[in-house]
Amino acid sequence: MPRLLLSIALLGLSSIAQAGGFSLLDWNVSGNGTSDWTTNASQAQAIGRHLLALQPDLVTFQEIPLTNTWQMPDWVRAWLPGYALATNSGTDGYLQSVVASRFPIRHSTSWLDGTDLAAFGYAGRFTRDLFEVEVAVPGFEQPLHVFTAHLKSGTSADAVQRRAAEAAAISNHLVTVFLPAYVSRPYLLTGDLNEDVLHPPAGSRKPISALANPATGLRLTTPTVPGTQNEPTWSTRPPGLLYRYDYVLPGGLLFSNLVSTELVSARRLDPLPPPLERTDETLASDHLPLLFVFANPYEQPFAITGFGVERGLITLRWEASPAFAYDLQATPDGRGWTAVATNLTTLGTTLSHTFVWTGPRAWFRVRRTP
Repeated sequence: MPRLLLSIALLGLSSIAQAGGFSLLDWNVSGNGTSDWTTNASQAQAIGRHLLALQPDLVTFQEIPLTNTWQMPDWVRAWLPGYALATNSGTDGYLQSVVASRFPIRHSTSWLDGTDLAAFGYAGRFTRDLFEVEVAVPGFEQPLHVFTAHLKSGTSADAVQRRAAEAAAISNHLVTVFLPAYVSRPYLLTGDLNEDVLHPPAGSRKPISALANPATGLRLTTPTVPGTQNEPTWSTRPPGLLYRYDYVLPGGLLFSNLVSTELVSARRLDPLPPPLERTDETLASDHLPLLFVFANPYEQPFAITGFGVERGLITLRWEASPAFAYDLQATPDGRGWTAVATNLTTLGTTLSHTFVWTGPRAWFRVRRTP
């Protein structure tokens, strides 16, 4: 239900999750070729110590080995007790994406798995998929849509072309399928996109720009290692951190409520949160994890900044956001509200409405609607 944020009278409001937001960890956990994915494996335990130390509300994993996805419930029992899992992503026959959530997962869908990319300039098929998970975050008036992807890797001409086509297919899906149905809902895209936006390979067709643009509504963010401002996410192992392959791209509503971003480097954390160990950075994965915290956009108050009466015309002005619509209502006695104007929107940060009022003295209120 829409929430009443502020009314005026015209006479002659543990954790970021507990505060209504959520934290998200995105991580390529380097499972390709791994033979032991049990909770007894040293690599899995290093990943688990990260999860125990950081306690993210949502985790988007890439590079889960297909032959061992069935072991992910054991990971949850060991390091994310009580979390829900979504494991039905598409695959190239080797790797999958998996999402873990502290909050209820309403449903999950694999999009573009094996899609023909001819329409996007490549004679071949999508390597893996675009995986979508719809999450019921407490305090959110709308479900949260989490997308994650693991694009084609490599710097060959074929890999560069295929990766760009995959990014274009994702962009097209968001613009033509998702946004027309759910334009007002919070959403984000995470994943290993396998190309550095600032240092692309020769012949790059700019796949990151195909994803983060006004049409998709996704915004580019640049998390860094605290104290260093380093932004590469690969590789924690030799030859060292050279490229930025991993991204969290929030839609506008979440971007405007972004609290913090960080590349988690265990060897640089000070103090080091238990049970994490310094050597876990290289043992866990060749990618650094990305940790983001978002506030609840539906709990952000707004204020009426002005009103006036002139020649029978009333003007109200208030703080606003392009992510919402606003209704203006009136009541003569507080017993029932009637609409003066509905579905008022803006592209800026303020909104005003001028109208004629010929009734008795009344109270007016502005309601924000999702």
